[in-house]
Amino acid sequence: MQHLSTSARRPLAVCIFTALFIVGSVAGTVRGNDDLAVYAGTFISNNPDYDSFVMIEFPFSLNRDQLSFFVPDSADGGLYARIFAQVDLFDTTGFAVDSIATYFSVRVASQEEAERRDYRIFNQLSLLARPGVYMARLTVIDVVSKNDGTFFFERIVAEPAVRDRISIGGAHLAYNIRYVGEDNLDFNRQLTKNGFYILPNPVSIFTPRDTVLFVYSEIYNLRFSSETTSGYQLEISTLDSTGSLFEGYGARIGKKPGSSVVVAESFDIGSYPLGSYEVRLVATDKEIGSSDTAYLPFHIVSPREVLEAAAIVQRDITMDYADLSVDDHVNMTKVLLTPDQISVLNDLSESGKMNYLQQYWKEHDSDPTTAWVENRMEQIERFRFCNKIFSTNLHRTDGWMTDRGRVYLKFGRWDKRDEHVSPRTSSNSFEVWYYYSVDEGKYFIFEDWTGNEDYRLVHSNVYGEVYSKSWQELMDQGFIDMPD
Repeated sequence: MQHLSTSARRPLAVCIFTALFIVGSVAGTVRGNDDLAVYAGTFISNNPDYDSFVMIEFPFSLNRDQLSFFVPDSADGGLYARIFAQVDLFDTTGFAVDSIATYFSVRVASQEEAERRDYRIFNQLSLLARPGVYMARLTVIDVVSKNDGTFFFERIVAEPAVRDRISIGGAHLAYNIRYVGEDNLDFNRQLTKNGFYILPNPVSIFTPRDTVLFVYSEIYNLRFSSETTSGYQLEISTLDSTGSLFEGYGARIGKKPGSSVVVAESFDIGSYPLGSYEVRLVATDKEIGSSDTAYLPFHIVSPREVLEAAAIVQRDITMDYADLSVDDHVNMTKVLLTPDQISVLNDLSESGKMNYLQQYWKEHDSDPTTAWVENRMEQIERFRFCNKIFSTNLHRTDGWMTDRGRVYLKFGRWDKRDEHVSPRTSSNSFEVWYYYSVDEGKYFIFEDWTGNEDYRLVHSNVYGEVYSKSWQELMDQGFIDMPD
């Protein structure tokens, strides 16, 4: 892992208008239903310095050989393409909230260069918005040919800034990151943040040609004073599609430049097989021991599969409550219900169940001042993850029924997960999930009873869950780590 640089956190620019002339060497030309194939994504910077707003950033890229070039009335001998791009932001009712646009040029030396494949151009639009759930539409127009492309974001969750503990924000993946300084005008300002020039990966999809993965993140709410001597720690690792550790890159200690810090890292992915992964970032304030964790999914696919993979990623991102069946509604929620509530629910018709659950979420809305139910959205994500990772059938639909799925639905993603493939205790593998933020620290031990990924809960310190004296003795004897 290579550390690039860090700098003290400064406020970000609100509006971005300058032009971009950068090309990248990733996948070959792919086309969708529009004239222009647009690759786009979003990430959120919920810096507390923004007060009651968050920054929504829309990186996007185009294949350069889709564009039409012309010879302008100038003496430089180059060919130019002109691009217009605009993002329109809407609330969940379809009401227009805000918009931002840019107009930029792309220059090549010759027509032969313009027709070369495997080159991308990159740009980004950013705007401030209040925390909430939004939709957005990105429109890109080749001004010369009038060809266009549109990318829809059906759901953007902009969470409010965390102010009472350490938090990671603005984290995203990139093809390249360079530290160029705060005032370097030689690099495009649209893709320069806090002195870092960032070539973003809008959909977090890489090909085997991309041998290095770059990570940008911002860490907020560090305890800082002029007498501060302790630093912060950032630990980076990658997880495979099952959530298991794929590769660890260790932890590094940095000096606090202030109450927040900007970090950029890179590591080699040249040996990674095709598949889906996550980058896991764990930031810790060493002075007070407070931590936050961020997960950044990415995919490595063959060049010809880039467009298909991008469509799949976008479909997964936009899944909403209405996409679930009645049974899914029930199965997703009943782990949160009391036995009496479950009994009532089971006796209702399908329409009655839907009305009952609608009322349940209305009464348990974590923020009734908004038009959406934030904790229900989180439950959807938990439900999807359980079925994807813990299912035992080929259709990946029964993960919620497993012990691991039930715990995940109720408590969410673990703070730490230890896998023991060759345990001292028995011939079976087991794993331990730690939840440091639940009460005074909770844990769950799941044992693979049959050796076929048949993980069952065998011990926990949560009231009402399985308790095993023999497993507790192993923990007391230090064979298994206890929660800190």
